[in-house]
Amino acid sequence: MTALVALCFVGISNAQDENETNPVLERKHELRLDALEALLIPTLEFNYEYVISKYSGAGAAISINLNNDDDFEYGQKFAFTPFYRQYFLNKKEYGARGLFVEGMMQMAAGEYTDYFYDYDPVTNSSNSYTESSDWFNVGAGLAIGQKWVSNNGFVFELSAGGGRYFSGGDNKPEGFFRGGVSVGYRF
Repeated sequence: MTALVALCFVGISNAQDENETNPVLERKHELRLDALEALLIPTLEFNYEYVISKYSGAGAAISINLNNDDDFEYGQKFAFTPFYRQYFLNKKEYGARGLFVEGMMQMAAGEYTDYFYDYDPVTNSSNSYTESSDWFNVGAGLAIGQKWVSNNGFVFELSAGGGRYFSGGDNKPEGFFRGGVSVGYRF
């Protein structure tokens, strides 16, 4: 009887060990914040990624510019960026980490500011003014990066890339940059 109880106890503890070997295996959702953009620009960029397999993931990013006095000629105010990632050199039990290549689309809107300067030599006076117009554009691009995931689910990521918009012009940007230093959590 004692041997039967001991055998049941060992079986239960082994079953729990198999289920608890790495809880990150079960986690398929990930939220990240681009800390570099939040500190420098200030822009809030939130990323969501769904882990499809240990070698791939898909998600989307939303970027909102909080700076009203944008010094850039093409002031991007909002961007929505769906993406797909393929992970490489992944030798761990659980995936969606390591070196990755990302294919993305970007839909962005902003405000274009044109600066004018007039000089009248007769009166020796000058006049400067600006004109602003709104823009919307859609484009595609690539990025490369590295992601680290701790055993308790915390995420750190470095990435850089960019792309081209499908329609450029006088009042629209022709390309975009995507990348940064992101921190987050996998749940």
